[in-house]
Amino acid sequence: MDGKAKYADDIDISNNRNERESKHSKHAKVDVQVGRIRVKERLDLSAGIVFIIGAVIGSGIFISPLGALKNSGSVGASLLIWVACGILSIIIGLVYAELGVILPKSGGDYTIIRTGIGNIPAFLISWTTTTVTHAGSRAVLALVFADYLCAPIFGACKAPDSIRKMIAAAQLLLLAITNTISVNIVASVQGLFTFLKVAALVVITVGGFVYLFEGKTENFENAFEGTTNDVTSITLAVYSCMWAYGGYNNLNEIAEEMINPKKNIPKSIIISLTLITLIYISTNVSYFTLLSKDEFLSVNAVAFSWGERVLQAGAIFIPLSVMCSVYGASNGGFFTDVRVRFAAARAGHLPEILCYLHHKTRIPLGALIFNTGVSIIMLIPADVSELINLVSFIGFLTQGLSIVAFMKLRYHRRNKPVNKDDFRIPMVLAVIALLVCIFMVVSPFVSSPKIEFLYGAGFILSGLILYFPFVHFGWIIPGWDKVTMFFQLFMEMCPTVLDADLDI
Repeated sequence: MDGKAKYADDIDISNNRNERESKHSKHAKVDVQVGRIRVKERLDLSAGIVFIIGAVIGSGIFISPLGALKNSGSVGASLLIWVACGILSIIIGLVYAELGVILPKSGGDYTIIRTGIGNIPAFLISWTTTTVTHAGSRAVLALVFADYLCAPIFGACKAPDSIRKMIAAAQLLLLAITNTISVNIVASVQGLFTFLKVAALVVITVGGFVYLFEGKTENFENAFEGTTNDVTSITLAVYSCMWAYGGYNNLNEIAEEMINPKKNIPKSIIISLTLITLIYISTNVSYFTLLSKDEFLSVNAVAFSWGERVLQAGAIFIPLSVMCSVYGASNGGFFTDVRVRFAAARAGHLPEILCYLHHKTRIPLGALIFNTGVSIIMLIPADVSELINLVSFIGFLTQGLSIVAFMKLRYHRRNKPVNKDDFRIPMVLAVIALLVCIFMVVSPFVSSPKIEFLYGAGFILSGLILYFPFVHFGWIIPGWDKVTMFFQLFMEMCPTVLDADLDI
């Protein structure tokens, strides 16, 4: 089949194809690769803000308050942790904002770590996110979506586990189909569900503050009674809250698709994180206004219990809102997860088929299908609380490495003239963020380490078994080039511009 004849009208044929393929000879064995294409810049400032808010506000604000209160031990400590996590998210978000200016390339933490530190830690991060953290996050959101869909149907009875997981799998497949069709459709869906979820949280906030202003403050008396002093418990409370704030680095994963990324990435991160922090704190105050500490800890669906108190017959609005919120977060996360696979494959750290773009939509279709499959597999053994702990632990480790990479990149740019339009943060913010990340990685092992943290550390290191033979020494599985060719032709994909050839 002549790929050039088929795709000539749709792709930009590279004039120096032979030179580029010689640079990437270990990963360019398929003859059908006649040209390389690039992703398009198509997301503006408003789309960036919508993507961050849509990706961050998901299941967290509906399930994390319970974990934060349970582990912190008191209402006051829980609220302080929510405030502290909001400030921490903004600080780390500012680091990522400058990273978006320094390194406007797709791939997020993977690309940042690879550029600033090196191939081995970058590969370990791509290996872990590809197989565990991203897929685990999508699985958690899909299961929460299924739980709230089943709640009005099964009532007080627990939904069968098989039905929960079938609904979750169906949601993941629907997300995959949406992401396959068009980036513009993904952005439109994200905008719609972002509006709906923010509207729901505004309803919760306003309803609670009405009661608060009427004098219902008894649940805030002795607010710090029962506060824990156990380091691991406090860490788990922070993990719960940071799960709700997770996603603020999503724009760095799709930087190449942002219009004017050096301006729009910092603005998007600052605006969206400020709004999210205010929304989360006010929502938690509203929860505690209507529910006492004991009532809070006795229910699984905090938002639904709040709705029964305030909205009464209209409480069905809450599970519908949660479903919209979770779907919107999954939609944004699904979109950015695929771009991390794309960036790692383009650099030769994952099979190259994962960075091929569909010849019409220029969507990394191979990475999308792979991401869907792994996420569905994670539904089989999924335990929501353990997955949250595992994802949060690896997340802080990844962010710590990204901050180290940022410091190194900033050092190398120390003599470069600063343009008045450049976005730069005080280095002290990066130091604070790094110290917090180190504490959050080390502290779970101090008093009573949980097994998921040991699994997480072991799984990261296990990536070395794959790195040295397949990446460092360039081994290729016999017949793999034929597999690549088959999927390339079957899914009508083209090779992308190689990492070494990007002019950024």
